[in-house]
Amino acid sequence: MPLQMASELRFPMGTTESLDDNIVDSFISLIRKLSGPIGHQQIVEIFKQHFCKVSNDYYSRSSSLEWAESDMVTQAYNAAKDAPNFIAAIYEALEELEHKKTVVPTVQHINQILKNNNANYEIVGDQLIQNAGSVATPELSESVSTIVMRALGDAKALIGTVDSSSAIDRAHTALHGYLVQLCKDNSINLPDDPTVSKAFKELRIFHPALQASGNRSEEITRVLQSFANSIDAFSTLRNKASLSHVNELLDVPEATATVNAMNTVFRYVQDSMQRKNIKLI
Repeated sequence: MPLQMASELRFPMGTTESLDDNIVDSFISLIRKLSGPIGHQQIVEIFKQHFCKVSNDYYSRSSSLEWAESDMVTQAYNAAKDAPNFIAAIYEALEELEHKKTVVPTVQHINQILKNNNANYEIVGDQLIQNAGSVATPELSESVSTIVMRALGDAKALIGTVDSSSAIDRAHTALHGYLVQLCKDNSINLPDDPTVSKAFKELRIFHPALQASGNRSEEITRVLQSFANSIDAFSTLRNKASLSHVNELLDVPEATATVNAMNTVFRYVQDSMQRKNIKLI
């Protein structure tokens, strides 16, 4: 199972918090100590794949163990520019290796490295928690809408490739964060950890630009809600019905349907806002 975290950690809006080099070096040292039946180079390759998911670097298998370790170091430092997702990459790579019969360090070992280097993160159960600390609030470098549009575009372009599942996950997270932010900005109450479907439903009920009106409003509402439900269903299938290993991909028709459903919901919200001359976030 992927490491769970708040939406703002998984998909930060603006600049990301980097991890200190000492933390990265500690994790690299830990990785070099691992051994198992799949061989050390394959262990390193698994970490490379997870780091590349975070940094969006292109992954390719190295020709030797020496090159694999060299490439891994570079990719680890690139991934460490996004602290929460770097930690998730370590956690998920270790989980994958455990399924491959490799003896791996515990979550407590990860937490100890973070604590020893004064990082404001801790894994509790299967959740990454950001502890209170002197972390400055990042300035938004682009609108939330732009982030969602780029994530959807990336997902559609990468369907059928080794990175398609990662792109779809990021697009889902972006859309989810966008809908939740709209609810917060308009004082619309949501439960803890709301789904895309729930956030969209509450927006449809309470946001002035999205309230059902016009011809066949009830039928249109059911159609749009079915798209939001399908997004949650595809996300659940990927995250909970498999081990979510790096190489497990949705088939192209299902991946395409997921992205199209996300795009339909997003475009509807955008068009409704523009219809009411409401500034987009």
